[in-house]
Amino acid sequence: MMRIKQIVAGIVLLAVFIKEVILANLQLAYAVLFVRNSHLTPGFLNYNLRGCSNLEMLILSHMITLTPGTTSVYLCTEKQELTIHAFNAKDPESVRSSIQKTLHYPLKRVLLS
Repeated sequence: MMRIKQIVAGIVLLAVFIKEVILANLQLAYAVLFVRNSHLTPGFLNYNLRGCSNLEMLILSHMITLTPGTTSVYLCTEKQELTIHAFNAKDPESVRSSIQKTLHYPLKRVLLS
């Protein structure tokens, strides 16, 4: 039973990740083609990883890097914090919330199932 939950959670994570990659590609293409440079707000932000295993931190940082418009810059395992560069960091809390909702929670379900 536990194994089935893990498999289902893995399939959900894969589907959500593919959706996020496609949406990020479209948003990035739109921004590159139609948004003026003066309206772009790239920047760095920190993402809290307290309570995460090393494997969870590693997988999440790679998923963030594979998503267009975001890059994992530095993973501090001591402070359990990930520094991210986001193409659109006008609202850092929104970026954090999006990562948590669409990538981090589904990943936790796979690893903790």
